[in-house]
Amino acid sequence: MKSPRLGVKALIVRDAQVLMNRYIEPDGTAVFALPGGGQEHGEDQVAAMIRECREEIGALVEVHQVACLFETMTGKRMVDGSEIPPFHQVNVAYWCGLAEGEEPGEGTEPDPGQAGTAWLPLDGLGEYEVRPVEVARWLESDPSGRPLSLGVCLG
Repeated sequence: MKSPRLGVKALIVRDAQVLMNRYIEPDGTAVFALPGGGQEHGEDQVAAMIRECREEIGALVEVHQVACLFETMTGKRMVDGSEIPPFHQVNVAYWCGLAEGEEPGEGTEPDPGQAGTAWLPLDGLGEYEVRPVEVARWLESDPSGRPLSLGVCLG
């Protein structure tokens, strides 16, 4: 049995919008997810977040504090739903900001199926296909009642 992988996710909010990676399903549907990915051996979480954001959104970020934790357990790819070996990742989402003068664009190593980024309105996330949906619900909820852990998101 493999141990869970540790992932970092960026919560970048500006003007009541959150920055998401944009993916296109084979049927043309747009799917959105937070930038970020797996922490590499010997890399601290801040360094992992900076690297992942450079790769996926093409921008330098400033990493602030932990926002929430959530686990992903799935046997399907996020984008097209195809079968994969069982996948378990513990995600630490951090509040981040774009460094001065930085704007999201094309990353140096975008995820497979990634088609850029998009700013989505915090008060309308339910209108978009955000994965995992628990993250969208958490962002739409009252900040004073948000839990630290979102639990397991089945993907």
